[in-house]
Amino acid sequence: MSVILIGIAALAVLGLGVGFLAGLLGIGGGIVLVPALVAYGHYFYGDALNDDVLMHMALGTSLAIIIPTGISSARAQIKRKAVDWDAIRKLVPGLMIGVVVGVITAAKLDSAVLQIIFAIGLYGIALLIARTPAPHHVYPLLLHWPVVVPVTSTVGTVATLMGLGGSILNIPYMTYAGLPLHRAIATGSVLGVIVSTPAAIGFVLTGWQVPDLPPEMLGFINLKAWLCIVPFSMLAAPLGVKVSHKLDVKRLRRFFAVFVLIVATKMLWNVVAPQL
Repeated sequence: MSVILIGIAALAVLGLGVGFLAGLLGIGGGIVLVPALVAYGHYFYGDALNDDVLMHMALGTSLAIIIPTGISSARAQIKRKAVDWDAIRKLVPGLMIGVVVGVITAAKLDSAVLQIIFAIGLYGIALLIARTPAPHHVYPLLLHWPVVVPVTSTVGTVATLMGLGGSILNIPYMTYAGLPLHRAIATGSVLGVIVSTPAAIGFVLTGWQVPDLPPEMLGFINLKAWLCIVPFSMLAAPLGVKVSHKLDVKRLRRFFAVFVLIVATKMLWNVVAPQL
């Protein structure tokens, strides 16, 4: 089997895994996509892609992949009239500020620093996956402008620097602000698209002038990876949802959290080990 076919098969398997996990555990694909795309880049672009932009490719491609899968989920939630549009109006301005800051910051950082940021972020996300916080008290003040703008700006920046849609951070925030969990999840699906779309465009623009990128790259977005992953991800997501109703998802989330911790530790080690 040729290297090209092996690469396509690897991306298809990645798409199936990402879609299945998203449906099974209700998590964003970027948590799996970014480290997998970094490994993919190392293996298949060892000579063609400079290590200095490897993480940028993984982040930009992850954000671009989130868009179509997120649109599918968001449309379903909108049809069910489960989305809280007032919360979206209050969260979007800060998130957009954060996206701009995240894109500009990512363009100025090298791949190693971005990997460290991603790995550190994964440690915190692993805790959220293992034990989704359930508020004992709600604080409507969290949706007031003086609070929501700085908080969501931070969320938008972190999400962009990690190649995520931000739902895993936005949903707990909205539940603490008083939204019922099902409405927070529905609203988070729309916010994920709103965050990932301009962030992906930003990675296209910041990568546009980078010389010697492979021909399948649109800025920092790998179109071949996008085309191979998206169909399989969307195909596997409904299966993950179906299986989630038959298994102990809470236990699975804990196992996955351990996996995320291992991935985070390995990414840190890959950056730190050469310096020792």
